[in-house]
Amino acid sequence: MNRNYLSQHKHDIFIFILYSFYAIGIIGHVLDKTYPHMMTLTPFVLLIFGLAVLLLTTGPDYRLLLWCLVAYVFTFTTEALGVYSGMIFGQYYYGTTLGIKLLGVPLVIGFNWVIVVLGAIAIARRISSNKLHSALLAALFTVGLDIPLEIVAVNLDYWHWTQGFVPLQNYLAWFAVAFIVALSFSYLNLKVKGKIIIHYFVIQFIFFVLIDIIILIDLL
Repeated sequence: MNRNYLSQHKHDIFIFILYSFYAIGIIGHVLDKTYPHMMTLTPFVLLIFGLAVLLLTTGPDYRLLLWCLVAYVFTFTTEALGVYSGMIFGQYYYGTTLGIKLLGVPLVIGFNWVIVVLGAIAIARRISSNKLHSALLAALFTVGLDIPLEIVAVNLDYWHWTQGFVPLQNYLAWFAVAFIVALSFSYLNLKVKGKIIIHYFVIQFIFFVLIDIIILIDLL
């Protein structure tokens, strides 16, 4: 395999690696011996693969990288206020699986918000070029990802709801936050490069759905 081939097909190769790694991750969550290691690796996987996806998606676009930084600060701050007050998403607190916390919020959370919304934006823009419509679609897709994520989150100690169930308020807040982030992206005329970010969004959705199914089967 020569360098030219690797250069020309690096995105396809990386996408294959993503699917393969997450497939292994699903198996790792099923097996008792590997399950604890999956929990330990979770924040590192999110960070390493997220950074790789982000760099391959943004390229040398410094405006987009700056937007990512601002979006991170915005979403992380929203999470911190949410945990502190319980007035944004509802009453909840984070477990230990997602790693190091600041103000009660794992540092990786804001970063994953950026990656998820970017993926939703990329999908939405393939459906509509209208700035408002694509932002609305991106927000809907983001909430769509959160639905299977919520079952996983509690069972894998990502976060927990004080009242024991996911409030409607959470989904409304997810929609609002994602819409604001996506709308700012649209009105700054930023562009997402390539298809990796779309595949990463799809991979995470499939991962959460399959883990949900495994959890439900285990409960039967």
